[in-house]
Amino acid sequence: MTSRVARIDAGLVGRIAVAAAMFGVFAVTNDNFMSSGNAYAILQSVAFTGLIALGLGMTMITGELDLSVGSVAAVAGIVAVRFADLGLIPVLLLVLAGGAVFGAVQGFLIARMRVNSLVFTIGTLIAVRGLAYIVAGNTSVPLDFELFGLSDQIVQRHWIFSPFSLLTIGAFVVGGLFLSYVRYGREIYAVGGGRLESRAAGVAQIRPIVIVFTCSAGLASLAGGLASIASGGASPFGFDAVLLSAVTAALIGGVSLYGGKGDVLGIFVGMLTLQFLLTGLSSRGVAYYVQNMAVGGLLLAFLVFEYVGHARPETRGLRGRLRAAVVRSGAGAG
Repeated sequence: MTSRVARIDAGLVGRIAVAAAMFGVFAVTNDNFMSSGNAYAILQSVAFTGLIALGLGMTMITGELDLSVGSVAAVAGIVAVRFADLGLIPVLLLVLAGGAVFGAVQGFLIARMRVNSLVFTIGTLIAVRGLAYIVAGNTSVPLDFELFGLSDQIVQRHWIFSPFSLLTIGAFVVGGLFLSYVRYGREIYAVGGGRLESRAAGVAQIRPIVIVFTCSAGLASLAGGLASIASGGASPFGFDAVLLSAVTAALIGGVSLYGGKGDVLGIFVGMLTLQFLLTGLSSRGVAYYVQNMAVGGLLLAFLVFEYVGHARPETRGLRGRLRAAVVRSGAGAG
């Protein structure tokens, strides 16, 4: 148990070191990189994608994946802009509740039918994106001019923070405490670490999946609503690239593709690492496609690291024991 904790801590320390090194390189080569204005801009970018990466990372910890987050954020953004006259807090609660309900239903169906979440959420990704076009009337939806004060409330600068970035940081803190200290949060790790073992130990199989998909869709809706009001409008084709950024941040942060591994602090570090790279390259005038290549290279490097770590002898032994358990259960059923 102690060696496992040490390995996890070492992995997190390594990721923090990579983020710090990347920050240091750009800070040395760019005088403006360490300015408070640039820090504010970085945290603003982290605020939106970070909320989505947090929810998506939780689904990955259970061994699932929610591909519909971009479409959900788009619908939530359109709804938030259309109903912004209700007030900032009421409209955000509206989209948050709507997204959470959608996520809960989606998670329940995936868990109950035992269908692959990748396949299921491809369907909801397409269907919800179509809904976005219907709700928007196949066009962009601008925020009423007299409601632009709501945008100022979201992005108002307080040193390097804004209400948006502070909300995201608060969500990470709550998410970390939930996963670490609440029974339902520990069930998420148990189910992601091994469905057969957790079922044999009496761990609920449906509840953790419903919880993570509820969080994923709810946080995506909240992010979409905040970002759309902050930008002064929404469109049915918005947020189509956020899925890739969120998955990249989670993987860089140490969330395993195999489930059962990862934490909220790692996801936040992964999000910062990604944003340091993008901001640093952008400040140097690097072309957009080169930035994409750099992000892809960084992701591939961490994926190789993940594969090597997952293929350790003791891990292969665990998979062997798991396969043996499957065979025994099949024989017993026969």
